[in-house]
Order: sequence, then structure tokens, then C-alpha cells
Amino acid sequence: MPVWLLTPLDAHDPDWQASSHCGPVVVRAPNEQRAREVAAETFDLKTGFRPGEGMRFPPWNRAALVKAEQVHDARFDEDGPTALLDPVL
Repeated sequence: MPVWLLTPLDAHDPDWQASSHCGPVVVRAPNEQRAREVAAETFDLKTGFRPGEGMRFPPWNRAALVKAEQVHDARFDEDGPTALLDPVL
């Protein structure tokens, strides 16, 4: 199964307040969409709405905030089920 590297593009975007992690993520998943879903399921946070500040939208499914690329890295086994591989929780 492919291994995906998800890399934040703009860590200063306020929508990162809706994520518990703002660094690179490695996911084993059948496709990019599923890799993004795994990251979102793991790191998305519900945020409160503060008047005048607007809503925050979790970033992992947004291509403008997170680059996704398939990688081949000996540290990450391509055999196995869909899973978050890094960071290890």
C-alpha cells in the first residue's frame, strides 16, 4: 500500500488552531484522500467560535494548507493496513 507524506505548507494560517499537530505526518493508505482522512481523524480539534475572529476549519483535507506526496522510505513499511506511521502516538 502506498505511503504518504503530508506536509504543512503554511503553519501560520489560523486554521491550524483546529489541529493538535502542525508538523509532517506519514500515513500508509490506499490513496491521498484516505491519507488526509487518517490525519484529520487523528489530529482535528473542535474549536470554539470567538466573535470577530471567524471560524477555524481543520487543515488536513485542504490542499492549500497541506501538501500530499507518495514516498518510498525504508523506515516505513508499505505492507499492512491503513495507519498513521509518524508521528508515533
